[in-house]
Amino acid sequence: MGIALIIVIGVVVVSVVGVLGDMVTKTAQAKARSREALASSPSGEIEALKNRLASLESRVDEKDESVRKLQEELGFVSRMLEDRTEGRPGG
Repeated sequence: MGIALIIVIGVVVVSVVGVLGDMVTKTAQAKARSREALASSPSGEIEALKNRLASLESRVDEKDESVRKLQEELGFVSRMLEDRTEGRPGG
């Protein structure tokens, strides 16, 4: 009976050590992966966001220029229409 008890305790201890070792290993691997992801991803994402921001800023500048030109053209057309209505008799 004593030898059976020693064998059972040995199997339990080996199983517990194996499970604990597996848990520690998986936790360490997960931490290492998260550190790698944090180290590499944000710099790449930041560069991508900087590029996108620059692109959007240039598009905004183009739109502002287009709006300015349209305002100038509208002002010109308005002046032309005012000049015509003032020159008409009875107007």
